[in-house]
Amino acid sequence: MSGAERLAQANYKFIATHRDKRSEEFAQIVKIDSQYTSIVLRDIWSKDGNWNALQTQHATLDIVVLSIMHFRAAVEYQQNNFVEAYKYQLASYQAFLRAFHHMDRWGVHTLLAMCKDLYMLACRADYQLTTAGSSATKLEEATRAISQGFSMCMTDREPQLGISRKWGTYHLANLLFALYLRQKAFNMCTSMIRAIKASELPSLDQFPMSDQVSFRYYRGMLAFQGESFAAAKEDLVFALEHCHRDAYRNKTRILMRLTPMMMMEGSMPKSRLLRRYPQIKALYGGLAKAAMTGDLRQFDMALLDKEQELVSLGTYMAVEYVRKIAVRQLLYKIYLIDGKNSRMSFERLRIGFWAAGLGDVNVLEIESILADMVAAGFIKGYLSHDHGVAVLSKQQPFPPIKSVLAAAK
Repeated sequence: MSGAERLAQANYKFIATHRDKRSEEFAQIVKIDSQYTSIVLRDIWSKDGNWNALQTQHATLDIVVLSIMHFRAAVEYQQNNFVEAYKYQLASYQAFLRAFHHMDRWGVHTLLAMCKDLYMLACRADYQLTTAGSSATKLEEATRAISQGFSMCMTDREPQLGISRKWGTYHLANLLFALYLRQKAFNMCTSMIRAIKASELPSLDQFPMSDQVSFRYYRGMLAFQGESFAAAKEDLVFALEHCHRDAYRNKTRILMRLTPMMMMEGSMPKSRLLRRYPQIKALYGGLAKAAMTGDLRQFDMALLDKEQELVSLGTYMAVEYVRKIAVRQLLYKIYLIDGKNSRMSFERLRIGFWAAGLGDVNVLEIESILADMVAAGFIKGYLSHDHGVAVLSKQQPFPPIKSVLAAAK
């Protein structure tokens, strides 16, 4: 048997698998690193000692085009020629989309497998292009191609919901989230969420839990960036509670954004959580401790030290808000040291701030800090500028932090 005959045999397998709608098998054999693909390529090489059989094949049937382009992509992939591998994978994927028009739900698994390979190869191709000093354009191109598959799922008009392509919508949406965020195309994420909301899809809770968790993580993350903290918290808490128990890395990613929101509400991460998730401890542990102990100097130092990482995550503004808690706690400590005096002079507070290692803070700055604390509800009372004192309420002059922050929502 020649290499061309072995390829023809493989092409027939693709045709038969597609014809018989063998969903799981089709999704497996189209993977660029599947065992079946490796066996076929090994056989062709052992017969011919070259890849000429792949180069001389011409086809018009979409499934055969898919098959030939798939094997050409796999050859380049095995040789680490990712730019060429991406080119052939894209051609294979486009041939599949032409056939996908006539498929129902059974073809979704194959679509997802091909999209993941296209994403992977686009990333590697762009890296090779960048390293060679060329423009990296493959990821953007792959995003447009995958978006076509997403639209074909979301807008499927199959009347029988059980066999509709709609069931692939959220899985592809999650893949597109990853692509858009990698390109910082936040507006595309928002547009996709709106499109999904306006479409006639089954409710999210009818989709696999993995799809639900990923979608709500991404939606929560975007809500967080838009400072819609209540919606963000709801989605991220759901994602954390329903994430697979062994998905440690995914839970860490969720907590990276959920933790600062909880801190904003006065709920600092517990020691048990910090022990279990060292990355959360490294980023937020010192800030949380400084905030609750009123160590404003340490909080500012930790915030400065973690600034770049927090900005990169998009959580800097949330953590900066937590500084108000650190200020409140420092003022409360001074209040206790001063014998719970309901009349606290600005000068006395200035000395307290100096003793806390905050340098030479002047009286006007102290008055401004107090005004901010009173306005935010962290302190009950009023300021007397003429007398240079803060007159505190005799009943609960420092309300519980959580009640203050809950009232501010």
